[in-house]
Amino acid sequence: MTSEETASGGRSVVFQLLEAFCAGKGYRVTAGDPHGHAGHVESPTGKRWFFKGTRFDLNPYGAAEIANDKAYTCRFLKDAGIAVPASHFVPAASIRSGKRPPEEVLDFAEETGFPLFVKPNEGQEGRDVMRVDTYHNLQNALHLQAKRNEAMLVQEEIRGLDLRVLVLDGEVLCAFERRAPEVTGDGVSSLAELVDAHPSIDPSDGRIDFELSQQALMLESVPEAGQTVTLLPVSNLSSGGSARIITASLAPDLHALARLATRTLGLRYAGIDLIVPFEQRPDTTAVVLEVNAAPGLSNLYRQGWEETAAVKQVYETLFEAAFGT
Repeated sequence: MTSEETASGGRSVVFQLLEAFCAGKGYRVTAGDPHGHAGHVESPTGKRWFFKGTRFDLNPYGAAEIANDKAYTCRFLKDAGIAVPASHFVPAASIRSGKRPPEEVLDFAEETGFPLFVKPNEGQEGRDVMRVDTYHNLQNALHLQAKRNEAMLVQEEIRGLDLRVLVLDGEVLCAFERRAPEVTGDGVSSLAELVDAHPSIDPSDGRIDFELSQQALMLESVPEAGQTVTLLPVSNLSSGGSARIITASLAPDLHALARLATRTLGLRYAGIDLIVPFEQRPDTTAVVLEVNAAPGLSNLYRQGWEETAAVKQVYETLFEAAFGT
């Protein structure tokens, strides 16, 4: 079950909004399961459109599959002249067959330098993404991920502002800045206690221990009052991150970059994840980190009234495009 299926009342946020849209249009929506995670919409003339989760009949199937493959995404974006992080594709079989990572992986790490990210080549919501700062941690992360994934991507870290820009048919619908999950010390509580008290962080996420160890911290550590501690190496809202709507202030060049990335992969609708580096690169002002062909918005919806209104508007526009007759 994905985060899109955890709305109050047992129905997903997207399904609740879809029900309201269809009621206003005289359409009928049928759920395929109690959560509304899949189903179809039917017009008064009998035309049907099927959906699953946040995947609607908007993007070509092949384009959506490419977007779900991080290595292919980087390849095709780079070929189009779009800046992407330095990356190295690692088949899980090459990790399972030996104790040491292949030499080309170690060569990439030496050339690129630490820290690096290790992530599943396919997947969403930041699942299994790990940040490593030594060869030992790189090896451990690869072995852990090889147990659950068929391929991984080792990628350079680019420190900067993390943005997601939603694009539909060449227009930016919404943009927001994302921050990694973090806690602030009070000088008394341990990190374990602060994590337990956080409303949107899963204390059982094993990556928390891994990330804290790279900051010379443990869950038993007591941070000083006012000290901010980052708990995970990802800013995904599904992992406990937070967001701030910045649509009105998004720079024109970032507008253009998000639209170009969407068009380059042959998508109509996409969430483009951008990093605006703290240290400006000589050839670009931003880097495309990933492209999501079915971005989830339920966690953004729950952030606050402004975010709720923005998500409602995004889906209203999306439904008009998806179910137009």
